[in-house]
Amino acid sequence: MNRPPAPELAAAAELLTPGKALDLACGSGRHTFWLRERGWDVTAVDREGFDGCVKADLELGEFTVQPAAWDLIVCWLYWQRDLLSAIERGVKPGGLAAMCGKTSGRFAVSLAELRAGFPGWKELASGENEIRAFLIVEKPVD
Repeated sequence: MNRPPAPELAAAAELLTPGKALDLACGSGRHTFWLRERGWDVTAVDREGFDGCVKADLELGEFTVQPAAWDLIVCWLYWQRDLLSAIERGVKPGGLAAMCGKTSGRFAVSLAELRAGFPGWKELASGENEIRAFLIVEKPVD
């Protein structure tokens, strides 16, 4: 049985009409399966993943985020600095980006760093503590 989704992500996703979602570094698929149960068309990406997941190593650039193709992009508990601009470009106007990373270790990220990647976007939820930083933002409609 999959773990429940992150409550911050679940609350934000409820604001959108289900559409196309991209779950980067999806792991066991807890967000993928939760979104699919709610009518989302989800593309899940991970270097290991599960059946039906796109098997790609994000660090090696084996997956390209298509520009303006996604209503929601999730990258939860994974941080890769060079993905930030791809996520920003990949979200459709009016869509959401939901990111969370650890605040210590090799792939540490801060809330300030996450915010810097989305100037002009509407912040829906954010937080930072000794374990993680997260940001959920809505892309402006032109």
